[in-house]
Amino acid sequence: MNDIAPPQSAADLRRAEVIACAAQLLVEGGLGEITFRNLARRMDCSTTVISHHFRNKDEVVLETYRHVNARAAAMRDAALSNRAHTAVRAIEELLPISTAQRDNWAAWLHFWSAALHDPVLAAEHAVGLYQTVERVAAYLRSIGMEGDAAQGAAQAISNALYGIAIQALFDREHWDEARLRQEFRRTTAYALGPDMAARQV
Repeated sequence: MNDIAPPQSAADLRRAEVIACAAQLLVEGGLGEITFRNLARRMDCSTTVISHHFRNKDEVVLETYRHVNARAAAMRDAALSNRAHTAVRAIEELLPISTAQRDNWAAWLHFWSAALHDPVLAAEHAVGLYQTVERVAAYLRSIGMEGDAAQGAAQAISNALYGIAIQALFDREHWDEARLRQEFRRTTAYALGPDMAARQV
C-alpha cells in the first residue's frame, strides 16, 4: 500500500494560502476581518483570485475553522505522544501557553460565538469537542486507566481545560503560565487520582 500523499496542485496550494491568511486575520481582529477584500489586500492580489477558489465568505470561514481544528489536533496529539512527561504534564500542554496555542484558542473563541447562530459551524464545534474528549480518554486508557474511569476523567479534564483556557484569554496578566499550570494540574490530578497523575508515560 502506498502511503505517500499525492502532490498538491497549484489550486490546492492557493486555497491553503488563503485559509492560512484568513486564520491570521481571525486571530488579529475576529470573524469580521475575514473578507475577500482584506484577504486580497493581505495577500497582495485581487479579490478575483480569492473568488476563483471560494464561492463566498461562508466557505472561507468554514474551511478556516477546519484548518484551525486540524492544526490544534496535531498539537494535541504531539503533546499526548510525549513519553517524557507525567500524565498531568502531557495534558497541560494543551493550555494556551505557547503563542501557537493562544492563537488556536483565540480562533476557537471567535468561531464558537458564531456557532451559536450557524448550524454548520455548530456541527463542526460539536465534533471538535467530542474528538478532544475521546483523544484524552484514549490517552488515559493507553497509560493504564480503565475504560469508564478514563472516559469520566477525560470529560472532567476537558471541562477544566476549556474553562481555564477561556478565562486566560480574557485576563492574560492574571492567568500567567505559572497560574495556568498550577490550576490545571490541581484539577487534572483530582480527576486522575494520585497514582495515575504521577505516572510517567
